[in-house]
Amino acid sequence: MAGKPGERGSTRPPEYTGGSVLNLMASIVEARGRAAPHPTLKDLPSAMLGRAVNLVYLVVDGLGIRQMDRALEAGVGTAFFGRLPRRILTTVWPATTAAVVTTLSTAASPAEHAVLGWHLLLPELGMEATILLGLTRTGVPMAPRTLDLRRYLAVPDHLKRVPGTRTLLSYRQIARSRYSTAVGSWTRRGGYSTLRGLRRRIVGEVRRPGRKLIYAYWPVYDTFCHNHGTGHPWTLRHLGHVDQELSALVENLSGTDTVLVVTADHGLVDNLPERAVDLSLIPGLMDCLTILPAGDARQIACFVRPGREKQFREIVGRHLGDCCICLSAEEILKNGYLGPGRRHPALLRRLADYVLLPDEGVSFHVPVPGVKTELHKADHGGMSPAEIDVPLYVVDCG
Repeated sequence: MAGKPGERGSTRPPEYTGGSVLNLMASIVEARGRAAPHPTLKDLPSAMLGRAVNLVYLVVDGLGIRQMDRALEAGVGTAFFGRLPRRILTTVWPATTAAVVTTLSTAASPAEHAVLGWHLLLPELGMEATILLGLTRTGVPMAPRTLDLRRYLAVPDHLKRVPGTRTLLSYRQIARSRYSTAVGSWTRRGGYSTLRGLRRRIVGEVRRPGRKLIYAYWPVYDTFCHNHGTGHPWTLRHLGHVDQELSALVENLSGTDTVLVVTADHGLVDNLPERAVDLSLIPGLMDCLTILPAGDARQIACFVRPGREKQFREIVGRHLGDCCICLSAEEILKNGYLGPGRRHPALLRRLADYVLLPDEGVSFHVPVPGVKTELHKADHGGMSPAEIDVPLYVVDCG
């Protein structure tokens, strides 16, 4: 049975000592006048970040380095992505939107915030929730409005110490969603529904008086990848539109004393339909678990019944050992895959006993009985270079 990262040659742990999105956020906190909560990003011009009146960090959901390089080879992305200098960062792990956007909103590591996947076990509420959407696995609200979600999640926020205006700009109603209002301490929020609207909203915020930190988020590219695959013509066409709007944004920000930082939360891996594995069909596997696996299609969080660990490991080794790595909670914590910092009080309750990381091309799923299962063309959440490596652009717009 595969046990440790590296045995299959498909893992790339985050570089939390100075090469990750977490370190980028620490640099932003330090550059804007507060002590860095974690090691800062190596070789980042922090003086430039600190000097500018406006610091904008824009996240393109799902844009991994490998996808970008393939797009550039196809002639897509030459206005911004192929024209300006870049470097490569690792994201945090799990390489999934729920974990990474929480880090981007707070500068807290996954160990600190304990938001570990698209589907998250919330033992105190007796459920697994699709946490960003505020829904249970069957699509109903996870809790009534009387639940103080901010108090319940208790996500530490290192950004709240940053002086000046802190603005969250996101797609449609995301900036004012229940999760977004429970995590982070933004003084302003705004939304938009198009790439052009995103650009105009950023420019409008920058022109407001005072010193500002602006976090802007674009999720639609990730949706194209999930629905069509990373190399589909529609996906590439959309990426081309993102590229053109970023180029126009740089022009629009000229003379505004703005630094623009562009990065991503994770990359994606295309799935092979013939390698989609329904874990509920693995003999004996579900009988070993206390609840449906949480996590994502490429990081399957398995909570094992007491006394069933040996049986679970044997079943995984027999049926899945040739297509995944199996990490124990002890390995995850010992190797620091969730990053530095004080552990969230709920971390050990939310962290699965074992996490399965499929090989590239392989995806795992467990249908919820009575709920329609929709398989993606591409997924993320694991620790492969395609999922972990993301771009970083730092542009002094003047």
